[in-house]
Amino acid sequence: MLELRTPRGLPVSVPETEAEDPSPKFDVHDIDGFKRYYNDNGYAIVRGLFGAAQCDGLRALWDREVKPHGGFMYRQATAKVERHIKNARGWIMNPILNPQSVDPSRFPGFRAYATSEILAAAPLNAAFFDLLQDTPKIVQSIYFEGNSATWEHQDSYYLDSETVGEMAGAWIALEDIAPRAGRFFICPMSHKIELDAHAVHNSIAENHERYIVSVVQRIRETGLTIRAPKLDKGDVLFWNAWTIHGSLDTQDATRSRSSMTCHAIPKGKRLLQLQSRIVDVVPGEVDGAHIYRPKDLQRWRNRLIFFVESHWPSLFYWLKKRAILYVLKHKSI
Repeated sequence: MLELRTPRGLPVSVPETEAEDPSPKFDVHDIDGFKRYYNDNGYAIVRGLFGAAQCDGLRALWDREVKPHGGFMYRQATAKVERHIKNARGWIMNPILNPQSVDPSRFPGFRAYATSEILAAAPLNAAFFDLLQDTPKIVQSIYFEGNSATWEHQDSYYLDSETVGEMAGAWIALEDIAPRAGRFFICPMSHKIELDAHAVHNSIAENHERYIVSVVQRIRETGLTIRAPKLDKGDVLFWNAWTIHGSLDTQDATRSRSSMTCHAIPKGKRLLQLQSRIVDVVPGEVDGAHIYRPKDLQRWRNRLIFFVESHWPSLFYWLKKRAILYVLKHKSI
């Protein structure tokens, strides 16, 4: 068992073997056990939900189409357009936001495979259905290769179902995740703790650090346990929108942590953004699954916005920050 720390210095024991891991792994057919553990703990893991061939297929398309790209793409940590940031081993360190929305003229295979073989996969959507008790609507996804450590947070601060706390996330291991590769960590039972709501005083636009500090303080005050489960290729960890989680710093620069995450809400519900704005997102149907494509670059209007963001970023993001603050100051939720 390794003794490591989260990005904000909280201790976490990281299992190196299955025997050391306190997080159970559920068979895909053990629906009752999976749901019961999720409801009690705010997360649950399904072993081998995806096959090795599915994982390897997506990684191969990543290497072929995405890694050689020299232009801009939307990124997870900033939600801005950026060029690739690569480490010494050539891994992309700034994760890609919404693979289902990337430019189909530049990344046709990667976009199609991530959508149809991963996000629309029947076992994934069946698991979401069990947790949401409704047909799932996937509203966001992210692809990781090199690890960029993620601070302690609840997803609900950023996005959720209009019924707050209803959204579910899924972290899909596309390779065996080594103990020092920057594992996903989770605080069991933290979904039962209500944190400060997103407002002007802790807004993502100007006071994001205040929000992060408040989450860390709450973990310390309540004595929450932090776990970093051992996940192998094809395993999927599901968590609740209120469950505190993040990812550890990489301790071994020779190991990547290829993975993909996605978030789903009930198909009949609207999307809540920044706990202040409700959006009636309209998903497309892919092999019977319902998948929303934020900023879909197949659409000319989004390509125009992307062009403006790429060429005049300072002005665009200044205006975006002002818009977020205006919404927060006048929110009625």
